[in-house]
Amino acid sequence: MRWHWAVPGPLAQYTGGYRYDAEVVSGLRARGVALDVHALAGRHPDADGSAQVAAAHTWTGSAAAGAGLIIDGLALPAFAPLLARSDPRGPVIALIHHPLALETGLDPDRARHLAQAEHAALSRVDAVVVTSAATRALLAGGELDAARLHVARPGTARVTRRLPKRPRPGPVRLLCVATLTPRKGHLRLLAALSGVRQVAWQLVCVGGDRGDQLYARRIRARRDRAGWRRRVRITGEVDPAALSRHYHEADLFVSASRLEGYGMALAEALMHGLPIVTTRGGAIAQTVPPTAGLRIHGAAPRHLRRALSQAMEQPGRRRHWTKQARRQARRLGGWCETTAVFEQAMCSAVARSTRHE
Repeated sequence: MRWHWAVPGPLAQYTGGYRYDAEVVSGLRARGVALDVHALAGRHPDADGSAQVAAAHTWTGSAAAGAGLIIDGLALPAFAPLLARSDPRGPVIALIHHPLALETGLDPDRARHLAQAEHAALSRVDAVVVTSAATRALLAGGELDAARLHVARPGTARVTRRLPKRPRPGPVRLLCVATLTPRKGHLRLLAALSGVRQVAWQLVCVGGDRGDQLYARRIRARRDRAGWRRRVRITGEVDPAALSRHYHEADLFVSASRLEGYGMALAEALMHGLPIVTTRGGAIAQTVPPTAGLRIHGAAPRHLRRALSQAMEQPGRRRHWTKQARRQARRLGGWCETTAVFEQAMCSAVARSTRHE
C-alpha cells in the first residue's frame, strides 16, 4: 500500500516535531514503504484558506488511490472538516506531538477551537501515534479508545565524538535548545538568570523564531535591556552539525518549558553527557531522570533561579549528574525502534480501516 504523509510546510525544518517526521519518513522508506510527503501550504494549526485547499488536495489524491494518509498534528485542524464529511478509502493516522490546545499563550476561544477541531479529527481516524506515555494519558478516554493509541518515542542518535570533561574552568556555559515560543519559557529563563549573581555564566539559545515572531522580539528586547548582548547569544535554527557543536561546548542544559510531548532536545542533552536543569511539564519527567540534574516543580522564575544557582555553584554535583546523564543515555532507543513501532501502528490502522469498509 502507498502512503501519503501530510505536514505543514517543508519537512526540512530543524525543530523536534519536523525532525521526528523526517526521521520516521526516512526509516519507513528504508523498510520498503512507498511514501509520499506533502508539504502543505497555508497557516497551521489555525487553518486558513490556503491550508484547507492544500489539505483537500492531499485528501482527494490519497482517497482516489485508496492510499493511507498520515497527518501531522499541526495540520490536523485543516483535515477536520474533511474527516467529518466523508470516509476516506484508505486508513488514516494522526501523529500528535502534543495537544494543540495546550500551547502556552492561547486565548480561551482559540484554545477551545483547536481542542474541538483536534478532538473531532481524532474521533474519525483509524490510529493515533503519540511520542510519549504522558501524551497518551492526556488523549485517552472518551471516543478515543486505548486500542487506537500507539506510543512511538523519538529516537536519539548516538554521539560519535569524544565527550569533553565537565565541569570546565571559566564561566558556566548554559545551553537552551527550543523554538522561541511562549511554551518554551525563554522570558522566564532570562528573568531567573537576572537573579544569579554569584557565578559567571553565558547562555546560548538555539531555536527558530518563525512560530511566534512577536514573542521572539520580546526575548531579544529583554536581553538587550539587561545589557546581555555579549552574554546571551540567540542563534536561530542551526543544522545538526552546528547543534552538536553547541551541545559539545556547553556545561549545563536548561529548559523552562511548560510542556513537552517528549523533549527531544533533553534526550540529546543526555546523549551528550550534559547535566540538566529543567521544569517537569508533560513528558519531561519521563525523559529526564532525577539523577541527571534538577527537575523543578513549577515554572516560576524564582524556582528556576534557585535551581540554576545550585547547579552553577556546585561543580561537584554537576560532575555527578554528567555521569548519570551518560548512564541514562545508554538506555535511550534509536530511530529504528521508533520506526518499527510506527509501522505497527500503520498495520493496525489498515486492519481497522478494512473492518469498517
